[in-house]
Amino acid sequence: MGLVAKTRDEIQFVKLLEKTVALDSASWRKPHFYNHLKKLHTQLKETPGLTADDRVQYERSMSELDDVMSVTAVVQHTSPITELIHRRRNIVEEQQRLKTPSHKSPTATQPHEEYEPERDVTEVLQLHKENQSKLANQMLAMTRNLKNVSVAARDIISQDNKNLSDVQDVVDKNTAKLNKETSQLEKFNKSSGKCWVWSLISLVMVIFVVMVIFIRLFPKRQ
Repeated sequence: MGLVAKTRDEIQFVKLLEKTVALDSASWRKPHFYNHLKKLHTQLKETPGLTADDRVQYERSMSELDDVMSVTAVVQHTSPITELIHRRRNIVEEQQRLKTPSHKSPTATQPHEEYEPERDVTEVLQLHKENQSKLANQMLAMTRNLKNVSVAARDIISQDNKNLSDVQDVVDKNTAKLNKETSQLEKFNKSSGKCWVWSLISLVMVIFVVMVIFIRLFPKRQ
């Protein structure tokens, strides 16, 4: 790029600018690098000791990059990995801000942790992999629990079916016994009816014979 870097911030700015320009427009890392570049550019504007040529060169480079990003920018939903990257970046910047003394001199260059997107992405991917592993373990545990519940439900249903079969057998036996008792009762009713008929006939015959004998023994007087 032909830029002359004098301070640590300038070196970081130039390196990240070269990486950002070299990235493909469809790369998901390019917007991330671009956002960090804008913050570095803002810091460079407030850095004393920069020559006018350096400031003009940095402004021109950022203006060209702004034009490129405005043309290639597309509206996309933020992925979980991108959210984690931004969150990690904010944490690093907050830590840097807390570690930086508020009474530093304007000409002194304080050492700070350099933000490395590649390391950040590696940590995020590792975290994403760990989360996936935890999720897989949870799914496996849920599958085992579901299997145990299914086995228990199958045993309960099997026992209920057995109990229902036993109840059905008892009902069949009681029904057969009831039919038998009903048949015997019908036979008894028929036999008892015949006995009453023959008893009445016998009684009538006995009364008739007794009347005949009485008439013969005691004839009517003339």
